[in-house]
Amino acid sequence: MTAELQHTLAKSAGFSGTSLHTGEKVTLKLQSAPVDHGIKFKRKDLADEPTIDANIANLKTVERATTIGEGAVRVHTVEHVLSALSAMGVDNAIIEMDANEPPIGDGSAAPYVEVIKKAGTAAQEAPRRFFDVREPIHVESKSGSLLVLLPDDKFRVSCTQAGPNNRFTQFFSAEISPALYEREIAPARTFVYYEEVAPLMEKNLIKGGSLENAIVVRGDAVLSKEPLRFADEFARHKILDIIGDIALIG
Repeated sequence: MTAELQHTLAKSAGFSGTSLHTGEKVTLKLQSAPVDHGIKFKRKDLADEPTIDANIANLKTVERATTIGEGAVRVHTVEHVLSALSAMGVDNAIIEMDANEPPIGDGSAAPYVEVIKKAGTAAQEAPRRFFDVREPIHVESKSGSLLVLLPDDKFRVSCTQAGPNNRFTQFFSAEISPALYEREIAPARTFVYYEEVAPLMEKNLIKGGSLENAIVVRGDAVLSKEPLRFADEFARHKILDIIGDIALIG
């Protein structure tokens, strides 16, 4: 079965845009990679074009985005592109960028799915390796976020998302496949609560944020360039992020 083989991209493809937190213009290109290469980011804007393995060992910070790095080199907000590559079945790839953060697009993973489909995928002559959860794992953060991993023979992600004062409490659950991801998860956009905007700007974050690439929740109102794509769009986007972060396991 080709689904049990490793996959890479059949050809290169990419797109340009603005990064969410730094606000810089950036061009991203996905390139094929050999068997057992994994996913690596390449900083084309730096001397010697250093690479960073998309691996949990290289995790640096998780404040409002996932940052990885090796030595002094960093790549910020990696979760959307990693989510798309993982869910669409790409095991080996080089992510070339000419800045330190990928383009945010419309705030979802749909632009990355489009690039992956444009490039196409190719099976490789090596078996895909899987991680099996053999016993329940429970992780709880100081902020109250809770993550539970349970053994299963499928990859299913369920998320309950609740905002301040339990505003916009939502739930979504799905067994992840490329087709399901493209249709039900990838289009879900990033979001922020209005009261969080000023503190984030004071930290020099969301410099590239706008209603073109994010949903702003103010009170009971949703501010966006278009209506919500799903009634539970926030929970779906959290699942998108979770898939991207889990991809760092390898």
